Amino acid sequence: MKKLICLFIISTSIAFSQNKTHYLEGTIGKSKIYLTIDEDENRLFVNYFYQNSLKDIMLEGTKTKNSYNFNFGERTEESISEEFSLVKNKNTFVGTWKNKNGKKLKVSLAPINFNLYKNSENSITLENKMDLVKLKFLKFSQDSVSTYNNKKILWFSEKHCSSTFFRLSDDFSEKTRQVINPILNEIHITQTLSQLNCTSLFYYNSGNDIENTTTISFLNSNLLGFQIFSSWYCGGAHPDFGGNGYLIDLNNGKQYEIDEIIAFDKSVTTEEKSGFEAYSKYRNDFFAPKLFELINNNEHFVKPENDYDVCDYTDIDVWDFVSWNYTEKGIEFTPYFARVERSCEEPFLVEFKDLEKYKNIQFPYSFN
Repeated sequence: MKKLICLFIISTSIAFSQNKTHYLEGTIGKSKIYLTIDEDENRLFVNYFYQNSLKDIMLEGTKTKNSYNFNFGERTEESISEEFSLVKNKNTFVGTWKNKNGKKLKVSLAPINFNLYKNSENSITLENKMDLVKLKFLKFSQDSVSTYNNKKILWFSEKHCSSTFFRLSDDFSEKTRQVINPILNEIHITQTLSQLNCTSLFYYNSGNDIENTTTISFLNSNLLGFQIFSSWYCGGAHPDFGGNGYLIDLNNGKQYEIDEIIAFDKSVTTEEKSGFEAYSKYRNDFFAPKLFELINNNEHFVKPENDYDVCDYTDIDVWDFVSWNYTEKGIEFTPYFARVERSCEEPFLVEFKDLEKYKNIQFPYSFN
């Protein structure tokens, strides 16, 4: 699955690199907008957003010589919600925008000078160049406070969409806050950009089409553990969901991966694990069988007798690349199923006492 995704991304990137892309800014009437046009021969794939909302709107259309026409909605006059009719003159685009109610406004667009939109969050991987623009206009504000293990946690929301995440309060040392809060801020920014980019040709971005639930699950003087569970629909055949666990070292900001925490074979603690083939062998030969054994000791899974019961937890393959969450009692592992069986995904706890003998020798902290 991961190989197929990588191949798709690479092939898509190559395809678009061979086509012409215009990054534009300008106005619809008096409203400031930013617009991207990808040309694939005479077909047009378009995204744009208003500066005051930052939410992507996806359109498609065609071009004839220097005339560009694209719209949102089915290609019948009755169902088109909005439409652009532009003429390209060198690098500028001018024309009109109109909606289904007959409102008509002038459009004027010119190339974006990306030098004006520097990425101040250098460690964030941006989905596209337009995220540089959005970064400039994001606005976070504190809206609530919670408590975990007698420490105050500050919760922040973003002005333009449904995006809430936490930061550490002054209950933590200044040094800890200086190390950890920038990491939490970057996670929040990434979530926000994904929310703002979540759109399709079939509906307008509402700003809440990705539902993120963040749960703090572990905290001591050295480690912060939490999980982000997301459900989303950004176009495509079906909605989807999944969770990601985080374990961050409060002393230096290191974010631990599961193989840095537990090792079911010494090969994963050495350079031998480098490369997909070697790592896949470790996951197939050691990680999945041992994890299944530990969980099955308590769960006593039974292989389904028919195809109607699709949740086959005895299938070792579903334990290869699990999601995980570091908690006060142990580590929760969630097996991975194909999308049609995604409802089978639920967490199974392995207590620290059962994981102690498998703790990665390079993991510097005890399980408690």
